Formats: sequence, structure tokens, C-alpha cells
Amino acid sequence: MKYEVRNHKIYCPICNNDTFEKDYRQLNTKVATFFNFDWANQDATILICHQCTHISWFMDDAYERN
Repeated sequence: MKYEVRNHKIYCPICNNDTFEKDYRQLNTKVATFFNFDWANQDATILICHQCTHISWFMDDAYERN
């Protein structure tokens, strides 16, 4: 799929490909993990390049584009 973040088309910074697999990852902190509050940490959107597998991280959600 092709994505955009904040109205910017996303291209891989390594190979310039524009198709990605989208997923989410939790941004864990040591303090939250220590007190077993991992659920309170923020999530980040990750886009994995279909061509070279480079992973790009975003704090905002990525939306499908045409």
C-alpha cells in the first residue's frame, strides 16, 4: 500500500520505493515497564518498505493514499 503522513507522500529514504506494510509498535519506557504500566506508553506507526525492508517510524498515523 501507499501511505501519507500529515499530507506528505511517504517514500523510502533508502530505495525511494513507495509501497509499505503498516504496523504499530509500543514505545516502552523503563519506568513504565518497571512498574508494569506498559499499557500507558504511546504507540508509534511503522512503515516497512516492501522493496528493501527499511523501517520508518512515525508518531502520527499513516493513511492510505492513491
